[in-house]
Amino acid sequence: MRAQIDAMLLRYPETYRDALIRRIRSPNDDRHRSAVLELAVHELLIRSGFRILAVEPPLLNGRSPDFLVEAPDSQRFYLEATVATGEAGADPGADRRLRDVLQALDDVRSPDFFLSLHMRGAPNQQIAVGRLRRRIERWVESLDYDEVNARLAADGPPPMHRLEEHGLTVNIEVVPKNFRGVGRRAVAVRTFAGGQVNPHLAIKTSVEGKAGHYGELDLPLVVAVTALDQFADLGSAVDALFGTPAVAVRGDEARHIRNTDGAWRGPGGPVNTRVSAVLFVPRLSAWDLAQRAFTLIHNSWAQRPLPPAPWRTATKHLVEEQLVTTLGEPPRDVFDLPKHWPEGDETEV
Repeated sequence: MRAQIDAMLLRYPETYRDALIRRIRSPNDDRHRSAVLELAVHELLIRSGFRILAVEPPLLNGRSPDFLVEAPDSQRFYLEATVATGEAGADPGADRRLRDVLQALDDVRSPDFFLSLHMRGAPNQQIAVGRLRRRIERWVESLDYDEVNARLAADGPPPMHRLEEHGLTVNIEVVPKNFRGVGRRAVAVRTFAGGQVNPHLAIKTSVEGKAGHYGELDLPLVVAVTALDQFADLGSAVDALFGTPAVAVRGDEARHIRNTDGAWRGPGGPVNTRVSAVLFVPRLSAWDLAQRAFTLIHNSWAQRPLPPAPWRTATKHLVEEQLVTTLGEPPRDVFDLPKHWPEGDETEV
């Protein structure tokens, strides 16, 4: 994987390479992922026969998309890459604060027990994780291994400790280890409260944000999006752009429709028409370039439609209210990678 990233960086414009490397190395997940996305999109473009005329070309409003691109037929367009990290209105720091809590609990010294976490909510303020870890260590140390085993053998409930702080609730139970004193990690299981899953919302928000970011443009604009939600897929991107699916019933007749809540189609008709297409890939990371397929989704209502070009990806476009799909090449072929990369090719044992 490191060798592949290094090879891709050698093909990235040298003037901007060091800045991209710093972002790839960043401990900030968002900065790291956005840099990997930009690098992967750059590689996809040049392997599809496109030319990168400029990185961060300045526009009249003082802002700069990521690339100015020229297709083999000399048609040009702008491309901006973005990471869809969460729904509109979500606290951008809540996930980081929750990760800090989980790491503190995983660092608890617990030679005799694993921890089972049942979590609800997310911290709306920073939690003092050092104090939290010491608190749980004192509780674990107060438990007798043989007594806990006897209680569980009699079908009794395991010991439980409850944390409630800044909107986060964690019920912690212990599970006796089969081999005491083995293993460094404390957390064995964690569960979260159920809820409604809307992976399309983060994608929609990202596209809407980029649609109004650059003002009036003289060329088509392609927005490359990777969605991090574990349930996000190509269907989520279609729902985000064209509207969520619904069923319209009239008498005995029912037909499938889409609600007017998409990034490209609202209650009053087409919206965000400055975006000519979305290049979508779910959960892209440096480790799975060979598995994550890009799909180019055309905006039929774009002010400046994206001209046909030899994209090696799958494409989708609307024809008489029906989405028509053209298949693309597997990502491992696009990036010239072995079938089972990064673990090796299929001839290896």
